[in-house]
Amino acid sequence: MADRRYRLLGAITAAVLCFFAVPVHARAGGSESVHQNLPGEKPDMGNERYQLLLDEETLGITVLDKASGEDWKTVLDYTEGNEIWNGLCNSGITLEFYQGGSTIPVSVSVYNEKPDLEISYYEDGFDADLHYEAYDFRMRLQVRIEDDALSVFVPGESIEEGEEYLLGAVWLYPMFGANAPGEEEGYMVIPEGAGATIDLADNHGKFKTPYTKRIYGSNVGIDPIAASRYNVPVVTEPQTISLPVWGMVYTGKERGFLGIITDGEYNAQLLAYPNGVTTPYNWVSAKFLVREIYTRQTAKSSGVPAVESKGDIRDMGVRYLFADGEEADYAGLAKAYQTYLAARGILGRQEDAFRIKLDFLGADSKKWFLFNQLVPMTTLEDMDEILEELESRGVRDVMPVYFGWQRDGATRALGSGDFRIAPGLGSAEELERLMEKWDRKGSGLVLHQDFLLACTDRLYNTSTDIVKSVSQTLVEIPTNQKLFKTMYYMTPLRTARMMERFTKQYQDTVLSHVSIEGVTDNLYSYYSSGVTYTREECARQQMQALEELTFARIGMTAPNVYLWENMAEYYDMPMTTSKYNMIDKEIPFLPMVLRGYVPYWASYTNFEANEKEFFLKLLEYGAYPAFLLTKEPPVELRNTNSSYIYTSEFSVLEEKILRYDREIGEVLRQVEGAGITAHAYLTDRVVRVEYENGVKLVINYGDGDYAYQGESIPACSYSLIQ
Repeated sequence: MADRRYRLLGAITAAVLCFFAVPVHARAGGSESVHQNLPGEKPDMGNERYQLLLDEETLGITVLDKASGEDWKTVLDYTEGNEIWNGLCNSGITLEFYQGGSTIPVSVSVYNEKPDLEISYYEDGFDADLHYEAYDFRMRLQVRIEDDALSVFVPGESIEEGEEYLLGAVWLYPMFGANAPGEEEGYMVIPEGAGATIDLADNHGKFKTPYTKRIYGSNVGIDPIAASRYNVPVVTEPQTISLPVWGMVYTGKERGFLGIITDGEYNAQLLAYPNGVTTPYNWVSAKFLVREIYTRQTAKSSGVPAVESKGDIRDMGVRYLFADGEEADYAGLAKAYQTYLAARGILGRQEDAFRIKLDFLGADSKKWFLFNQLVPMTTLEDMDEILEELESRGVRDVMPVYFGWQRDGATRALGSGDFRIAPGLGSAEELERLMEKWDRKGSGLVLHQDFLLACTDRLYNTSTDIVKSVSQTLVEIPTNQKLFKTMYYMTPLRTARMMERFTKQYQDTVLSHVSIEGVTDNLYSYYSSGVTYTREECARQQMQALEELTFARIGMTAPNVYLWENMAEYYDMPMTTSKYNMIDKEIPFLPMVLRGYVPYWASYTNFEANEKEFFLKLLEYGAYPAFLLTKEPPVELRNTNSSYIYTSEFSVLEEKILRYDREIGEVLRQVEGAGITAHAYLTDRVVRVEYENGVKLVINYGDGDYAYQGESIPACSYSLIQ
C-alpha cells in the first residue's frame, strides 16, 4: 500500500504557513485522514468528540472523551517489576530484537532505551519517527483520531534494520485501556471460538499464565505438530481465533472499545493478561510477529533452533472503535465489527432461510490385501431415497451435502484432482439427474471438497504441489487414524489448479452450490521452489484461488474472516470455547457478527455428548442444525480413516432429524435474516437473546425453574417471547 507521509518543513516559518497552509492526506490505521501540518507548535489534537494527548517521553497517549470526561490511557506507572515489564507498561511502543543469531529476544522500550524522536503534529494526530542508534533501527509511528475511533499505524516501508539486530516483534500500545484490580467493573472480550469474556475482578493471584493464541490458528510452516499414536486418546483441539479483534468493556461506566487489527494480522498473536499474571493489571492486546523461531534441519530427524532471516516486514495497524451507553457491551462491540466489515464489503447479505444441513458420506477406502478397496456408505440412490423419506414426513427445509463422492472415497481422493463420482456410488449421468431433481424441489444438492489435504498414498511434485516448512522439510499432518497416518498440505498454487479443474467439470451443470474446507481455516508460511512465502502471502494466494469457484455459491467450513468476501454460508460454527480457567463466560460474539448477513450451521448434532445443552445452544446462538448421515451402519468404516464415525445411520437418526426440524425450526424460522441486537446473562445459567425483529428468547440452562416476567421457565428449557 502506498504510504502518504508527512514531514516537517524545517525552514518554513509559522507565519508563512498561516497564509499557505495546505491540507495533506495521511495513511493511518487503514484509512485516510485530512489534516494540516502545524510546525513549531503542539496543537490540540483530535475532533469535536475526542482529544488526543501525547507524552513525548514515552510516546504514551491519552484519548479524552470530551462529552463524558472519561479517558483511555496507554501508559501505566509500573515500577515494581523487572526492567522488561516496567518498560512495556510505561511505554507506548515496545520492540523485540534478535541479536547475532541468538534465539532469545531483547526487549527494547521507549521508556527504557530513549530513542531519538522526531515528532510531527497535525490537527488529528501525530507522526513519530523513532531512531535507536544502538540497534541501527528506524521506524515511523502514525496516530490519528478519526470520527469515533483511534488509528495506530506503522508503515512497513518505514522499518529499517541493521545487520546485527533483527526485528522480532512489535507491541503497539499494549496497555491501552488496562486497569488495576478493583479500579473498574467489566470484562475483556476475546474471539476464542464463538467468543468469551475474562472478568476484570481481582483474581488474587490464581492465574499464572496469560491467554496467548495466534490469530488465524497455528502455523504448520513453523510450529511443531503434535501427534498422537493410534489408540491413544486424543485431546480435543483447542478453539482457534478467526477474527483479528479484542475488546474491553467497563460496565460500571458504560464505556468500552473494540480493537481491530487493520494491517499485519496474518502473523500476530492475541494476548490477554488477567491481573496477577506478571503485572497487577488487566490488559489485552496484539503482538505483531516479524520473525519466528523455527527448527533448522541439521540431519534428517534433528535440527537446531534458528531465527528466520527474511522476516515479515510489513504494515502494522490497529483501529480502536469506541462505544458508550447501551452499545458498551459485547453485543454492541459485535455490532460495531459487523458494521465495520459490511462497510468494507467483506460481509455482504446472503439468502437466509432455516434448513437442516444433511452431510451424506458417500464412501471411504480400506486396505484389502495389497490393494485399496472402496467402502460405499451412501449411494446416489440411497441419498435420493432418504430425501424422499424426509419429504414424505414433512421435512422439506434441508440442505443435502455430498462428500466422499469422488473416486477412491473420502480419504484417498484427497489431492487427486479427479472429480468424477466413484463408480460404486453411481454414474455421472445419475449424479446430474439427482442434482436437477432436487434443484427443482428447492433443495439443490451441494458437492463438498477439501482443497487443502493431500493423501500420502500418491505421488506429487514436492517442489510445487506439497507444502514444505520454512526449514524445507515436508509438512506431514497426523490423522490419528490407522490406515493413512499422515496427510500433506497442498500449496495454494496446487489448490488453485484443483479449483480450476473442479470448475471446468461442473460449471455447465445445474450445480450452483459447493462446500469447501481445508483452505478456509488453515494459514501457514511455507517454502516452495526456492522461495519462502509468509502467512500474508499465503492468505492472498488462497483468496485469489477462490476466484476459480465463483460460478457457484460457496459454503465454507469455519473460515477465517479474510475469506468472508466470497462466503455465502458458514459451516461448523464453534459453539463453545477451549474452556481455559481464566474464561468467565462464553458469548456468541462470532454469531452476532454474522447474524442478519450470513446463515450459519453448527457442528454435527449426532456427535454431541450433552445433547440437551447443545439443543439449547443452537437456539441461543441462532445456529442451524447439521447431521452426518450414511445409509449403511458406521461399523463398516472400522478399517478406514473414517472410523471415528460411531453414529451416522439414517434409520437411527431419522426421528431426531424430525424433532430438530419441528422444534428448532419453530423458533429459528421466526428470525430468518434477523440480526441479534442484544445478548445478556440474567444469571450464570440463564441468558436472554433479542433479535432486531422483536423476537426474544430466554434460555434456562439451570437445574431449577426460572421466573421471568411472571412466567416460569423449566430447567433445561426456553421461552419464546414475541
